[in-house]
Amino acid sequence: MEDIKNEIIDYLSKRKFLTLATSTQNNKPLTHPIAYVNKEQNIYFLTDKKTRKAKNIEKNPNVAYSIFDNTEHLDEIKSIQMEGKATHVIDKKERKEIIRSLNKKFPSMENMSIDPDSLVIKITPKTCFFSDYTKRFGHIDKVEY
Repeated sequence: MEDIKNEIIDYLSKRKFLTLATSTQNNKPLTHPIAYVNKEQNIYFLTDKKTRKAKNIEKNPNVAYSIFDNTEHLDEIKSIQMEGKATHVIDKKERKEIIRSLNKKFPSMENMSIDPDSLVIKITPKTCFFSDYTKRFGHIDKVEY
């Protein structure tokens, strides 16, 4: 299982964007495009506290996200469908580290002014479905954290 977990970390590290699913205030699903960084299997992103995603996470921290590589060939499909819990990163040192990592991964962010009240959100995984059709068509590994 550790090999699959390492494959997931490698996959996360080589991508930049994901689609985050939250529940709205009326319990309707809503997706959000997210630029992220990861530390191991944990995902981090920055958002304004007034965004719908921030308000949705405040109400219900259970989230899901997916990452999919666009391909023309079914035997090349790789994707992640992750269920997890979103929390605010409060520790100032950790917040600075995450913002530094985001700036490194996304150099255009360095020119943006970041509101000091912005939230750094951490998604801790619970369950991952890692599809890798390069192993065989329809191959999916389920990983519990």
